[in-house]
Amino acid sequence: MTLHGQSTDSTAQQSPQTPTGTDSPAELRATITRIWQDVLRLDGLTPDDNFFELGGHSLTASQVISRMRHALQVEVPLPAFFDHPTIAELAAFTAAQRAGAATGVQ
Repeated sequence: MTLHGQSTDSTAQQSPQTPTGTDSPAELRATITRIWQDVLRLDGLTPDDNFFELGGHSLTASQVISRMRHALQVEVPLPAFFDHPTIAELAAFTAAQRAGAATGVQ
């Protein structure tokens, strides 16, 4: 059973994400969701779930940052978690970071 009363599917968490640099917003949200689910050990997260309300803190945020760096090839500063605490907000921030990196502006 998940946080939101849905059944769990561990296979969805195990599929690797290949970074392309052109991930759609939905793909970014899905990748970030999988990372959060793995780090926080929760299933059934939604785009509006708040990282800190789910039990996240600065140490788990650091784990998420490391996994995002590996999966998405993007640098997310720790303060971004405080400014963008939901999956949807963090995905939008990540998309902007990647767009800036692609154009040489950050």
